[in-house]
Amino acid sequence: MKANPFDPITLSKISNMELRARYIVDGVLSGIHKSPYDGSSIEFLEHKEYSPGNEIKHIDWKVLAKTDKYYVKQFEEETNLRCYLFLDASGSMGYKSTGISKFEYAATLAASLSYLFLKQSDLVGLVSFSDRVLHYTPPRSRITHLHTLLKVLAELKTAGKSDTSTVLNNFIEKIGHRSLIIIFSDFFDKVEKIIHRLQHFQFKKNEIILFHILDPYELTFPFESVTFFESMEDERHILADPKSIKRHYLSEMNSFLEQFKQSCFENKIDYWLVDSSAPMDQVLIKFLVRRESSRRLVNKA
Repeated sequence: MKANPFDPITLSKISNMELRARYIVDGVLSGIHKSPYDGSSIEFLEHKEYSPGNEIKHIDWKVLAKTDKYYVKQFEEETNLRCYLFLDASGSMGYKSTGISKFEYAATLAASLSYLFLKQSDLVGLVSFSDRVLHYTPPRSRITHLHTLLKVLAELKTAGKSDTSTVLNNFIEKIGHRSLIIIFSDFFDKVEKIIHRLQHFQFKKNEIILFHILDPYELTFPFESVTFFESMEDERHILADPKSIKRHYLSEMNSFLEQFKQSCFENKIDYWLVDSSAPMDQVLIKFLVRRESSRRLVNKA
């Protein structure tokens, strides 16, 4: 069977983060243009459908020729987005069963989205954290800003516990209105406190997106022989027969995921559960297509 060029294991062979991000984005753009979703090309992130009252001079005739639909260009002040990427670098994010760690997967997604947003002249900022802020790069819109972000991502190491809500509290005053906040984490944390903290950002009309990154072994618990399990954030450990605890583990995990997803839905937070063995281009294509579809529905409302 031919290997998927966007499989995490294959991508991990591209050690340079910038080359990896550009490679993924090229695949994403190609995939979106070939997708069955009508009008979901990345170019439409800077367009909206024509409606009575829009000035005819703003119709994009090139898009009309390609799609036989009327779209108008949005002005820069309408389209420039201020995006904050929060990347969990706590110890548990360093876990990997095979392939790459949850952290490396999340960092690669963050790098790819940074490249996409900056190509559109959007502003991108980066926050790495554990139980405290490890690094903060304020939002900038120049494409050269990508080098700064990728250098930070390449140098980060995982360690310590996670306290997402406390970290978010540091940014309630820093982040203004109508920004996009994206968090990459395994969310082995106090989820109720995180949701409560995120509501403060929603009061300012900020959009929240959560990428819940989990290793396939965490999702399926395929261990069979007696195994020594140890925490990656403290000194706790246990020697156990996986067969005796698998049913309980999966029940607890599925309950946690369902409650988290439901809580996000009730609070209008965009939730994405991501298996860290999934091809990255497909994760981003689905995300961008669904995001653009949602924006078109809002524009029609």
